[in-house]
Amino acid sequence: MSNKKYEITDAELEIMKLLWSNKELTLNEIVEKLSENEKKNKSTIKTLLYRLIEKQSVKSITNKKKENTFIANISKNKYLKKENESFLSKLYNGSTNNLLLNFVEEKKISKKDLQDLLDLIESED
Repeated sequence: MSNKKYEITDAELEIMKLLWSNKELTLNEIVEKLSENEKKNKSTIKTLLYRLIEKQSVKSITNKKKENTFIANISKNKYLKKENESFLSKLYNGSTNNLLLNFVEEKKISKKDLQDLLDLIESED
């Protein structure tokens, strides 16, 4: 199980995004927010929440109204850092340099963005 800790699927990530921006939500609130554009199945969302709890990415607490409230158990920044490291490792052998070179070669980065990166690097020195 420890290998799966924080491995979040795309469907689970939608729930995590809600929890990161809302701090804590009940199941009904999550269903309501996820259903704003397209109706979502409550039992599917409940299943996704319990998978996230098993992965230790979400925890459930009982609020004053005796309802289960769900909160993120991993910060957005920690998750992004882990995902960035995984992405770099899988696709660029852990090399940020290779990633950036790919963006430059494929013209996926504007000259302004490139200059902003250079300015950021220089400010770190």
